Amino acid sequence: MLELPAHVIDAMVAHAHAAAPAECCGFVVGAAGVATRTIPLRNELASPVAYRADARDLFHAFRLLRDEGLELLAIYHSHPTSPAIPSRVDLAENYYGDLPRIIISLASEPPAIKVFRLHSDGFDEIECTPSRRLDIRNAAR
Repeated sequence: MLELPAHVIDAMVAHAHAAAPAECCGFVVGAAGVATRTIPLRNELASPVAYRADARDLFHAFRLLRDEGLELLAIYHSHPTSPAIPSRVDLAENYYGDLPRIIISLASEPPAIKVFRLHSDGFDEIECTPSRRLDIRNAAR
């Protein structure tokens, strides 16, 4: 299960706006399936169509997770001008396995926010509303 409180969603959207016109990226972290905060990461590509998290930021993020006893619950990134749908690049660079992916699209107002489970041959969308527990374990494949 994954619970995304409104303040966590607001933080992701704020990061997406701040990074635009480039894609943003970051982690959603918490405990027992409840997201408590985001860890924004720098996009070293500074690209509007791709991201690669800065290696130093990743190092510090994983240290923070360890030191504070937090869990990595999801990965987020933005699509500044395209829909909140995983791209071919998103599918090809699926480094974290079954971890949910959150995409924030700034192509509409308000921004569209969708959650996905990625597979090598496609993806499944997981319904998302603020403060709702999402059953990510039982998403249809």
